[in-house]
Parts: sequence; structure tokens; C-alpha cells
Amino acid sequence: MDAFHWLLYLTFLYAAILVAALAAGLIAIAHALIVIRKNLAAIKGGLLQVAAQTEPLGGSLQSVNTALAQTSGGLLVLLQHLQDSDSTLGRLVTKLMVGR
Repeated sequence: MDAFHWLLYLTFLYAAILVAALAAGLIAIAHALIVIRKNLAAIKGGLLQVAAQTEPLGGSLQSVNTALAQTSGGLLVLLQHLQDSDSTLGRLVTKLMVGR
């Protein structure tokens, strides 16, 4: 066997190994994508179930949200009054302590 045929044989062997390696990689990628597709389908099913189960809460949550927003406003006013009272009481205690 001369050098030309020997190099031709090695080239074909290298090409076959390369094709086999690429095929194995593509098969692994395809398998991973199939697993991902199944997992995404399961997640989608779970999310659709959650959406169906929580749909009746929509109107109630709007009412609760409105009530909480009003309560928040009232609590902010109360906080301001308590801070003012704390400041006033602090000044009163200071005056009482000075008078002793």
C-alpha cells in the first residue's frame, strides 16, 4: 500500500469518526430537548391548574386590595399622629426633668 492510499484510508476513517461523534452529540442534544419538552409540558399543566383554581379569587382580591389600600392610608395618618405625640411627650418629659 503506497502513501496516497494510506492517507486516503486515514482520511475516510477520520471522517467516519467525526460523523459518528457529531451524530452522538446531536442525539444527546435531541434527548435533552425531549426531556425539557416533557418537563415544560408538566409545568404548563400545573400553571393552568393553578390559574383555574385561583380564578374565583379575582373579584375578592380586588375588594381586599381596595380595603388594604384604605387601611394603609389610615395607618400612615395614625403613624404621623403617634410620632407627633411622641415628640410632644418627649418635650414634656424634658421640661418636667428640668423643673426638678
